[in-house]
Amino acid sequence: MKIQTLEYLITLAESHSINEAAQKLYISQPSLTKALQLFEKEIGVQLFLRNKAGIQLTAAGKSILPEVKQVVSYYNHWLSLSNQRSPQVVDVFIQASFPNFLLPDVILDFKKRHPDIQVNCEITATPELHISQNVKRPALALFVCTKGNPAEAYSREQGNPPLILFQGEYCCLVNKHSRLAGRTSITPADLREYYLALRSHLDSPSLPLAPALNNIIPIVSPAHIIHMESVDSIINLVQSHTDVYALSYYPILMRYEGVAVGELTYIPFEADYTKGDFCLFYSEQACRQYPALQELVQAIQDASEQFLSETG
Repeated sequence: MKIQTLEYLITLAESHSINEAAQKLYISQPSLTKALQLFEKEIGVQLFLRNKAGIQLTAAGKSILPEVKQVVSYYNHWLSLSNQRSPQVVDVFIQASFPNFLLPDVILDFKKRHPDIQVNCEITATPELHISQNVKRPALALFVCTKGNPAEAYSREQGNPPLILFQGEYCCLVNKHSRLAGRTSITPADLREYYLALRSHLDSPSLPLAPALNNIIPIVSPAHIIHMESVDSIINLVQSHTDVYALSYYPILMRYEGVAVGELTYIPFEADYTKGDFCLFYSEQACRQYPALQELVQAIQDASEQFLSETG
């Protein structure tokens, strides 16, 4: 019996269907069904019934649910009794497309409240490679999950689902005077005559931005790709030229002053391969053991919600 399975049961009991529970847990429906069946076989009773309305707890399921919640509560309490109530080091990895977003203020405030905890923040092209279940040295990873890099796979690696900070998509960011500016949607073919501004290391096929790039790069002449040192330099270039565009994630692109004042505009793509969730991957087990880590995770979530409320 695993604590994770008990947590699955609680989520199932609070959902209308196995599919809904699987989406909440960021695992596949067959995986969740298998976990339930194995647990039912282990204890020798059926816990859920399926019908047209979805799933319902059996009498046995209703009987043990309070006990399941109690066991999970006991487990969390046991973790909290650890002699080491705070991690010595926390590593935070954020997607390279989003430097200076959310984390600087959050981490500064966290350091003021927890000066003994070392926080290493790294901007990286591949934050998904740093997903870890290491409780002794916990890591947080923030990046966009799209169809090309689905959150389900990373959730299995992490051992728990991520926090979805934003639901959005990559858009084409252009000068307000660009001929593209008035369009309601766009295709890669529409960009053939324009110049694509990229950060100098964002041409690797393994990056989170790849689902969008893989549909654009093949039709872009090498002579029409401009490699820049920073995101700020890309934004300045787009704002200064009507024949340059960049790929940027909505709603995070709302942080740019040019967008706020109307000098820059963003256009969604017609296809759905650019849609994705900006996720925070973290270890629930580490958060249960270290209240300070849970505090940091909550602070990032709160900052995200504040950003959405301020940008509309």
